[in-house]
Amino acid sequence: MIRPTLPLRPLLPLVALALAASGCGPSASDQPTAAAEHQRHRGSGSGQASGASPTASASDEPSPSATTSSPGPTARPSRSGRQPVAHHGAARPAPLEVHLLGSEDMPDMTPGDAGGWTIGDTGPEDSTAVGACQKTSLQTIGAVSAVRRTYVDPQGEGGRAATQVVARFADRKSAWRAREVLRSWRDDCGAEVGPMRDVDVQSGSGEHYRATYGPSQRKQRTADLGIVAHGAYLCLVEITAPSTDYPDHRAPARAAVRRISRSFG
Repeated sequence: MIRPTLPLRPLLPLVALALAASGCGPSASDQPTAAAEHQRHRGSGSGQASGASPTASASDEPSPSATTSSPGPTARPSRSGRQPVAHHGAARPAPLEVHLLGSEDMPDMTPGDAGGWTIGDTGPEDSTAVGACQKTSLQTIGAVSAVRRTYVDPQGEGGRAATQVVARFADRKSAWRAREVLRSWRDDCGAEVGPMRDVDVQSGSGEHYRATYGPSQRKQRTADLGIVAHGAYLCLVEITAPSTDYPDHRAPARAAVRRISRSFG
């Protein structure tokens, strides 16, 4: 008995479904996604793959030569390329005492061995004024520092005495102003004063004048006062004695001014 054959067209959808289930056709996971396709086109356009290789990432690390080419703080040389040296221009000024005369250098009023001096006291300037015309100490009129030395008669007779003061001011102009103050005090002095006379000195400038003062004729004293100006320095020297013992023809402060000026070189 011959069975009638079934038509094949209705079976075709069933065959396609069976093949898809068995994995014979291309799967959805094998198809490139839109994101992957976009990333591939970006990598090809920039010349780099989307996944960087270890070699490519190592190239971003600094090379040993680049790391060691910069010296550390301790190895950095100075801008001038030289070792630091001391700046001698900022050296501290010499002590004021180097400009004080020794006992053998302080001139006497009489020549020979009859006179001579002994150093009394050496220390900071006090409030005692030097000379009959000076009204205040040099520090009162602007001196930064000042030292004072007294000289006494080694015999203890005659009432002879000498005093020297060395003062340093902030600058040359301040010392010049103080010198002008000393001159104005002389002009306004209550003692009998002689003319201000210039002294030829080796360094700086110098001058001196004589003054006579005292409460009475019997107790009058005569003093020869000298002034030395050198830059920011100002020096005073006074040599005094009773007027009856003071020779008219001698000016010991003039010689003292010259010797003081030599101490400045």
